[in-house]
Amino acid sequence: MSSYLISSRKQAMPKDILDLNRKHWGVEIMHRDKDMTLGEDRYTNRSDHAPANIFSLTSAALTLLKRISNSPTQAIEFVQDHRDRAITLLTSDINDGFL
Repeated sequence: MSSYLISSRKQAMPKDILDLNRKHWGVEIMHRDKDMTLGEDRYTNRSDHAPANIFSLTSAALTLLKRISNSPTQAIEFVQDHRDRAITLLTSDINDGFL
């Protein structure tokens, strides 16, 4: 199977194109996690600073979840019934891979 790419870059090197592609999908995955796991797109408060505040809070929550597991869903499942685990992980000074 062949893939083709049209670019406005002059003399684009394959490595540069691959790096751009990986960065793009990294951002897409972050948005997917924030929307699918945290329901960010369903928030309805659009007044004043609420959207920026929600963005900051969901970003912080996603960062904390990713410290527990690469899968935010698995991280939520890990701590949802054992809040003491979440508190221990958040207050720990040592990042030992979280169990």
